[in-house]
Amino acid sequence: MTREVHKFGGASVRDADAVRNVGRILTDVAQAEVGLAVVVSAMGKTTNAMEAVWAALPQGDAAIPAVERVRQFHAGILDGLSMPWSVLEKDWALFEAALNEWKGQAADGRGYDALVGFGERFSTRIVHAHLAALGLPVEWVSAWELIVTDAAHRAARVELEETRNRVVQRMSMKTGALYLTQGFVGGSLDGTLTTLGREGSDFSGALIAEALGADRLVVWKDVSGVMTGDPRRWPPARRIARLDYGTAERMSAAGAGILHPATMAPLRRADIPLQVRSFLDPDAPGTLVTGAGDSVALEPMPCLWAFTQDGKGCEVVRCLTGDAGEAEREWRAAFPDRVPEGLVPDPDIAGCWRLTFVST
Repeated sequence: MTREVHKFGGASVRDADAVRNVGRILTDVAQAEVGLAVVVSAMGKTTNAMEAVWAALPQGDAAIPAVERVRQFHAGILDGLSMPWSVLEKDWALFEAALNEWKGQAADGRGYDALVGFGERFSTRIVHAHLAALGLPVEWVSAWELIVTDAAHRAARVELEETRNRVVQRMSMKTGALYLTQGFVGGSLDGTLTTLGREGSDFSGALIAEALGADRLVVWKDVSGVMTGDPRRWPPARRIARLDYGTAERMSAAGAGILHPATMAPLRRADIPLQVRSFLDPDAPGTLVTGAGDSVALEPMPCLWAFTQDGKGCEVVRCLTGDAGEAEREWRAAFPDRVPEGLVPDPDIAGCWRLTFVST
């Protein structure tokens, strides 16, 4: 029997049609002799909306409009799926109780973790109800009890051994099993609610894959795989068929944005392949990320581009390459009207160059 972990980010469940698409993907996957664990993020831009609620709570009733936007968004998705509000009724009551507890208090990390993670709770309840309606044998599992962390807030450290024990006890992974849980969130041994950091659902999926000894982790994105650069910023971007763990880690460190920076460590420890695939084109091959010692040769690595911002909001351009001259030639071909002043080695990332530009 094959054991697989599949992770779906916010864009993959952003509306009712997207939830239906996830249902189709998992129905197809479930046809095989496989035990499945599925990790789902908050829907669309819900985390941003929940952060707006958290930020407004110190002003008390000033948070009401932000709370109502969260309610209307999820109610609209339920309506689109022809499902009643009762799917979320109990969880919404818990959310309102938390809002009352934190209203008027400082917007600190404890309040953030107590409130913002409800986005994942709402999302997985809706996806669970849809999968059950399709006839899949899905079981909802609380990641607050599954992913054990210390009591630090907004970037908690995972207690690996206790997490592994709980995952193994909770998910039997027999043939035909389908467990649905949340990304991004966890909890300490004393019951304190925590989060793993923004975009932490990839990390959640990797932790669960490691604990289960999964045959692969599949991360579903809105792109065809890992690209040589963000297609919105890098016009000649193309898909990379294969990567090694180390290059994927360096891409994350450079800010390429395709994976959470902590994702690769659990996969490397357990030697679990990662597939990055497109939920918009589920039959496309995507990108396979494996260890450097994999028996299948990796393709020669092209220049890999990352676009981020520094603390002052200024653009930072990095390129992973063994040939700085080739990087400069690629840049000039893509942006002939924006010539860099030079390339300097990034002191924190091996084989990475930063492009510098004349200040205007």
